[in-house]
Amino acid sequence: MIFDTELSVALNIAKKAGELHLDLQPNLNVEHKDDSSPVTEIDKKCEHLIRKQLLETFPDDGFLGEETGNYKGNNDRKWIVDPLDGTRPFIRNIPTHSVLIALELKDEPVIGIIHLPALKITCWAQKGHGAYLNGKKIRVSETSRLQTVMGSGLGFLEKSESDEGKKLFSIMKTWDYAYGFMDAYSYVCVASGKLDVCVNLLDKPWDCAAAACIVNEAGGEFSDIYGNRSIYNGSIVISNKRLHPIVLDYFK
Repeated sequence: MIFDTELSVALNIAKKAGELHLDLQPNLNVEHKDDSSPVTEIDKKCEHLIRKQLLETFPDDGFLGEETGNYKGNNDRKWIVDPLDGTRPFIRNIPTHSVLIALELKDEPVIGIIHLPALKITCWAQKGHGAYLNGKKIRVSETSRLQTVMGSGLGFLEKSESDEGKKLFSIMKTWDYAYGFMDAYSYVCVASGKLDVCVNLLDKPWDCAAAACIVNEAGGEFSDIYGNRSIYNGSIVISNKRLHPIVLDYFK
């Protein structure tokens, strides 16, 4: 199937939301959710914009947003959105915050968009049509040995006492170089071959749906830490594919 119209509409909406990131940043008005994570008026305004415009254009589709929850549509399609990924860095004026938009068809991400307005980066993919970074086609790296990996690991501190946290830390110690955080930009770096792998033990579907589509179209692979090809299990491994089974072995 071809999703050219959906991709074009979603890219335009992502860029509008990114403009709100930059225009409204001085007016943060930070609150905290039940899980103590911060949320700003900008998170809410961006999700309202994205949801309204997507559902006006595609009224039969479902919608899952970080701030507004799940809306069941009248078909097998669902838009999955994080209007401001990286709220903590955003509050500190760190430029890795992003707008994340994905379209899922029958549990398979078929469109993925990661827009980083402060870095002037837009990464996107459509199933079967490759992955692109600012208009140029991208591919994952060819790295195949853990000892030469440049990667990113997220969530191991929060889960430092769990088996998963200890296993992730043990993997990271074998890498040549490990980044602690870069938010969704880590996923862009894997898809474009700058990083080789990213493991996140604390990912929600709106955090990783876009990246799953993009990295897959860039020749890579995604799954949870146990190898299930799902964005709904709380963890995600995004890799160049060659490293995927090696990383998963650590979690067996």
